Amino acid sequence: MLIGQGANWGRVLSMAVLCVATVGVAERLLGLHNPVLVVLLQVLLMRWALLLLHDTRPALASGWFQVKPWEPGLYRRFGVYSYRALLRRVGWEAFRRDAQGFDGSRGSIGTFERMTREAEYSHLLLLLICAVLLLALVAAHVWDTSGWLLGTTVFFHLYPVMLQRTLRARLQCLKAQENALVRPGLSA
Repeated sequence: MLIGQGANWGRVLSMAVLCVATVGVAERLLGLHNPVLVVLLQVLLMRWALLLLHDTRPALASGWFQVKPWEPGLYRRFGVYSYRALLRRVGWEAFRRDAQGFDGSRGSIGTFERMTREAEYSHLLLLLICAVLLLALVAAHVWDTSGWLLGTTVFFHLYPVMLQRTLRARLQCLKAQENALVRPGLSA
């Protein structure tokens, strides 16, 4: 099951309508060719995704969330650790860790692992939404805004997905080590 029981779809859809209306008003005020409009769009989309996660409580149990062995090396080559360093420098990682209750202990690994799934899920969803918007902008030959949207989508969504999968690969290794320690008699 992808969506949890008792999802508050009314609130999720209302927020989506509010986001669309806000971007529409901003487009009238700022113009379609303004990079501030694209950044505003990204911020509103991320706020909507947080509400979506909170109100729908998706299970996020798909095999998709199991990181393949080759992925972390690929993401490292794409500079995911430099991206993480930037997030640390601006204080984003500490802010999110405090907000989610991860304390760095083995006991909170399950919470952290769920947090990486939620972040990946929301950023993938927003990446898909931005890809559709990007195709519409390219079809309309709005090249400058297309470039801004592409750049902000890579920064705000693609790199976070790669970072979450890299972090989860480490967590999966820790979990495997912990399982091996808990059941030492079974390995004979």
